[in-house]
Amino acid sequence: MASGEIANPFDAAAARYPALGRLLQTVVDVWPEHRSFLEKSLEPRTEAVMRTSDRMAAAVLELTAGSERAHAENYRWLCDQIREEELNFARTDRYRYSTFAETNANVYSNADFMHRYMDGLLYSHVLWFMHLSSLHFFTQRVGARVKDGGRVLEVGSGHGLLLYLCLSELKMAEATAWDLSQVSLDQTKAALHRLGALDRARFVVQDMHKAEPGGEPFDLIILSHLLEHLEDPVDALKRLKPLVAKRGYLYVNVPLNAPMPDHLILLSTPAEAEQLIVDGGFRVLESSSHTTQGVTLSRALKQRTAVTCSIIAEPA
Repeated sequence: MASGEIANPFDAAAARYPALGRLLQTVVDVWPEHRSFLEKSLEPRTEAVMRTSDRMAAAVLELTAGSERAHAENYRWLCDQIREEELNFARTDRYRYSTFAETNANVYSNADFMHRYMDGLLYSHVLWFMHLSSLHFFTQRVGARVKDGGRVLEVGSGHGLLLYLCLSELKMAEATAWDLSQVSLDQTKAALHRLGALDRARFVVQDMHKAEPGGEPFDLIILSHLLEHLEDPVDALKRLKPLVAKRGYLYVNVPLNAPMPDHLILLSTPAEAEQLIVDGGFRVLESSSHTTQGVTLSRALKQRTAVTCSIIAEPA
């Protein structure tokens, strides 16, 4: 290797993108064997996607300041949990649970499990190609459609990253977060506070299945990695449809063949994901599939590896 030559995607990322490099190194310090996975996750990222990766890594590092190593350890723990779910999926051809009562009893009511689960998922937004690629799609494609100064609602806002992007990069004026859990809303609120985006956000305990029409509509409604957790996602979509403003949009991230401890609805193809949106009363405008490690979609579907479908829709 010639003097000054960068050996691999990991070292290239560390050299050119400081926040991303720091996050990668934090994980490798805890889990050295994971480096090869991370290198493969970096390989398919274009220059534009790498810039998004660095911006999102900076946000994640801000959210985990002082506890980076603990989050890395929980990220490793999460990957171990997912491996168990993948083995079960391979054996049974189904997800482990099929009702909310089951996931509530075995996942959501376990505070320690949920703490580690959410910590690990935060790092996955940057480290997993399919998650980061969907974030990039959101900033580029949704960003090209929504108007400056609009209102956004996210149901199940989690770590608050999409609402943060709406208020910062998409220049939206007001963000609303809905969740069944006040604890979850408090976590989103704390995240937006650390990211400097709290002043234009509000937080409401709300069951989306009980949403009522009326009031000022939203220019964008986000359901990111939410529909797969519901027993009746079509009903939820129908309930939200009247809340989309005229010339407003629905944005959905929903996974295919993605066994996780709390996933209920198994979708196998992008067509099934799009049909779910149509059945909920929407017209699909644009759809993009983001695969594990950036492999071809046909290979991912054949091997039944996880895919994230990003869908932009409008009320039909």
